[in-house]
Amino acid sequence: MRQLITVMLMLAAMLPASAQRIQTVDENGEPVPYVSVFTTDAQLIGITDFNGVIDDVKGADIITVSHVAYKPNLYKVNGKSGRITLIEADFGLPEVTVTKKPIVYAQTYYRLYLYEDSLGIIYYRSGLTDNSYDRTKKKLSADTHHTSKAIKGIIKTLFNMAIGKEIDRNSRLKMQKIENMIINRYKIIGAKLVQEGPDKKRIISNKGTTLGYVTDNRETGLRRISYEATTASRLRLEAEGKTKELAKRKKNDSEMGDKKVETNYFVYRIDDDGNYSPEDMMMQQINISWDKEKNGRTSHRIFAIEVYNTDRAYVTKDELKQLKKDNRMNMTYDNIRQFEKTHKIPALLPAVQKRLNELWRGDSDD
Repeated sequence: MRQLITVMLMLAAMLPASAQRIQTVDENGEPVPYVSVFTTDAQLIGITDFNGVIDDVKGADIITVSHVAYKPNLYKVNGKSGRITLIEADFGLPEVTVTKKPIVYAQTYYRLYLYEDSLGIIYYRSGLTDNSYDRTKKKLSADTHHTSKAIKGIIKTLFNMAIGKEIDRNSRLKMQKIENMIINRYKIIGAKLVQEGPDKKRIISNKGTTLGYVTDNRETGLRRISYEATTASRLRLEAEGKTKELAKRKKNDSEMGDKKVETNYFVYRIDDDGNYSPEDMMMQQINISWDKEKNGRTSHRIFAIEVYNTDRAYVTKDELKQLKKDNRMNMTYDNIRQFEKTHKIPALLPAVQKRLNELWRGDSDD
């Protein structure tokens, strides 16, 4: 009997441990996609999928989360599978009355960070964009001013040169409905909306691949749009027969590492009929995450852009000039932190914020 018990214990030790599957949901029990899940010291475990699921929290007893629309918080999971309920951030836009004035003004605030497990934040940038849309000429103008930091000045310089304009572009209002932009962008793969319930639509390809979701909450008057750009872009390249570009994309992804995923998430305020305008954008999140193998060790990296609409108005040309002047801010770190508090921008994870504080005050490169 003793020998049998010993053998059974040995066999049990050889079996793979079961994965700890977690699902992130909101206070109504609806799945929350694209939630970055971290350990308490801000090591990235992974990002939840369309259905708010992360397949394995890798034995973590306590996890913390990061998402553009929800408060960062600690959750005890004790290495077990289950659901965790996220608490919605109290960020919101003040109500405004639509008028016949010719110009729509919206100010957006963005922050971006590149994070690597062993180093923490290695690049950070934030900025304010003044968006003005002339309804008569149907023309959007946008002006962004920003500040940035990096571990070394050369990293900051290279990032600002390489992706600065792209970041600024993502901080601007989108002038069509996002779901229409997705369908038009991926028309070649037959992207379309399929009704799944009274307030939920699935974005699918002509082969039935899920690209994302559009969900409405009539009670809060919010529309949430999520889609995975990685899968959609790959399918588009395949459909276009761009084998060289597809091979190059796969090579670049391989060089970056395994499990590269780009996800997009938008929140809009809608009326009773489900309609919205560009200035009704409340927030958006773009995440690019990947694993990097080096010297037998896997490190996790995440490139995150968060954008918040912090002010909007309907104005004349003269009023627009004054409003831009009033909203101008000296982009110092202390001013940025105060701006986030004043406008109820959801906080970064404590460990990430701590590293950012060290980066900002320890780096002499302005």
